[in-house]
Amino acid sequence: MSNYGWHPHIESALSLNLGSLFKAGALQAGATSSGGWQWNRDGKQVAGIGYSASLRAEDGELRLSYTIKHDGESKDVICTIRLSSLPLHYGGRRWYMHCPYTGRRVLKLYKFGSIEQFCSRTAIRPLPSYASQRVSGSDRIIAQRWAIRRKLGDTISDLFGEPWKPKRMHWRTFERYAERDAELADRENGYLLGLIGRLQRYE
Repeated sequence: MSNYGWHPHIESALSLNLGSLFKAGALQAGATSSGGWQWNRDGKQVAGIGYSASLRAEDGELRLSYTIKHDGESKDVICTIRLSSLPLHYGGRRWYMHCPYTGRRVLKLYKFGSIEQFCSRTAIRPLPSYASQRVSGSDRIIAQRWAIRRKLGDTISDLFGEPWKPKRMHWRTFERYAERDAELADRENGYLLGLIGRLQRYE
């Protein structure tokens, strides 16, 4: 499915996770079930759907019911999702959902506002992007370096030097963090030097 001029972000979609459905008891092998499923953000409900499911020992069906806005009017939608499973070597089965558009076997489906049915990420064109993919190379590296300092509980150092070692952390553990930070710093410098070189050639 494609939509000219549309740039979908994965964070804007509702994510339906098969593992979460089983964990919550909404889906059970060899049983039928029904109820409601909702999404919360910052402690508030942002969306909800109704569901009914019928699972046999190896396959089944999940039906979702919800209302969408279409051309300014409300429209009731039924989304039917085929379920299948494969045996695991150590016993039990791994379950999958099948994308209503592509039939592809997946563990997650997404509902984008402009698309009627839940679907797999790869059914969308252009392919939805993650937040980490929408930042520049330098910004991504800087974010990773600050993440290292947060893991260390380091509120003192900046990015111009090495991170500070926590008092109770083993030196070997700290050195791994420091080596990773140094590697990222080298990549950041290389990225910036390359950017400067491209600007000089452009001038």
